[in-house]
Amino acid sequence: MELGIYKNINMLRNRQIFGKSTSLNTWMACMLLLVLSISSCKKANPISEDPYAGGKETLGIKFLSDVSDTEDVNGVTQITFEVNGLMPFKDKVKFYINDTEATITKITDKTITVLFPAGASTGGTTLVVDDQIFFGPAYRVDGKVEVDATFATNTDFAFIRQVLPLPNGNLVMVGFFNNYMAAATIKKPINNIVLINANGFITKGFLTGKGANNAISSIVRLPTGQFLVGGSLTKYNDRDGINSITRLNSDGSLDSSRVEVVGNSSDRSYDTVATFNGGVLGNVSKVFNYNNSIYAIGSFNNYAEYFYERSTRDNKVVGYTPLNGLLKMTMSGKMDSTYNFNKSANQPYQAGNGSISDALMQSDGKIILVGSFTTYQGLNTGRIVRIGTDGLVDATYPSGTGADDAINAITYSATSGKYLVAGIFNNYNGFATKGLVMLNADGTIDKKLVLKQIEGGSIGKAYQLKSGKLLVFGSFKKYDGIIRQGFMILNPDGSLAAGYNNTGKFQGIVNDVYESVDIFGNPTALIAGAISLFDNQQVSGAVRISIKP
Repeated sequence: MELGIYKNINMLRNRQIFGKSTSLNTWMACMLLLVLSISSCKKANPISEDPYAGGKETLGIKFLSDVSDTEDVNGVTQITFEVNGLMPFKDKVKFYINDTEATITKITDKTITVLFPAGASTGGTTLVVDDQIFFGPAYRVDGKVEVDATFATNTDFAFIRQVLPLPNGNLVMVGFFNNYMAAATIKKPINNIVLINANGFITKGFLTGKGANNAISSIVRLPTGQFLVGGSLTKYNDRDGINSITRLNSDGSLDSSRVEVVGNSSDRSYDTVATFNGGVLGNVSKVFNYNNSIYAIGSFNNYAEYFYERSTRDNKVVGYTPLNGLLKMTMSGKMDSTYNFNKSANQPYQAGNGSISDALMQSDGKIILVGSFTTYQGLNTGRIVRIGTDGLVDATYPSGTGADDAINAITYSATSGKYLVAGIFNNYNGFATKGLVMLNADGTIDKKLVLKQIEGGSIGKAYQLKSGKLLVFGSFKKYDGIIRQGFMILNPDGSLAAGYNNTGKFQGIVNDVYESVDIFGNPTALIAGAISLFDNQQVSGAVRISIKP
């Protein structure tokens, strides 16, 4: 504070030294400033208030062990946990298993015994006393569904788009990833495609080289044993010239050919290129093969093909044809201009006014598209439309007014002949249903599936198993008042399947489900997508669950 006083005095002295007149009022103002400065320094600094004042006293409650004791008493499951300090508050205690309240039957100095609540599933335990929460051990609920420990667990990030089973029992996984089970090396990279055996281990036999330089969204096995893949790739094993679609050999290598191109001074030369000469500018989400033709669906606006006879090794001549999201090609990649294309106007038919989120090809070659669009080819569609084999809207498909909001996905069960349509809608063609509807083979509604109340989120995708039960995934938190965190198994009538909803929290996006059996012969479902959690256990991309009969 003294430094401040001397500074003010020196300022006054400097004014006198340099001959600057100082009025009486100015001098008095400066002196007043000095007095105020001195008095302010003499004031004691007040102590700030305790930020934790008013907080509740600790209650001395503590879980003593992560182990619980379970016993069956007259058909009712009783669970005892070791907890200290509950007796003074025994009339105020509430106990929860995975957010479901349990009935308390006994409290002692060091234990609490509760009845297992109906509908509860695997999850954490909590005590609540006077709005104070005490977290206890996780409690695992036994049931008919569990993670299949015989299937190899991937630990690297993986966004799996599709699982393709092969006749020999192996599986091809495609998606967006640059490692799998930490097996990638500099000499043997893994990029967006991998071959695994029936138990999830990477197996030999695939010569993918450096793989795809970008995501592969869809794969189909051709009658020749080769594969057709679609996505957003522009290279495969460092071979340029791919426009989102290409063909692979049965060993996973690129199907390539040596073609003649223009050389120096008009001499002929040769180049090695992808044999499949056809693609799109944009992203391909689905590819299909039917009756010696290739079909592609996605977010693209041009078909592309190379004219090698006019190209050089370094500069390829490319021809483009406008096309909107739906394309038919020959097996060599040539565009079929009779499909979804108006030849007289030399332009494609009008695309939908929204995005396509999923597509499914029927056994007769017709394609069902779903998404957020409400018109397609200029016709009202209600977010679902069937495309005939001529590439035009099939007006006979009985979707009616369709869904009143976006459809996320559509799946088909060859066993039941039923379709499951999932999304964020509340009504489908006049039938009130929140986010899921079952369709018969002819597209009419199967009204036997009646959903109960869904809370806390929506349905992303659903699959009907060979047993008839439904696997349902999404962001929901409750179903019919029961805690179901993102995953549930329903009966065909929409009720929760008894004994099959014991698993804990699910987190992720599901793109594909493949049914098989484990080494003991039990039914299993391989669930693939961008999955990070299943039954409170961390997973990456895919998890196989065992589903007991």
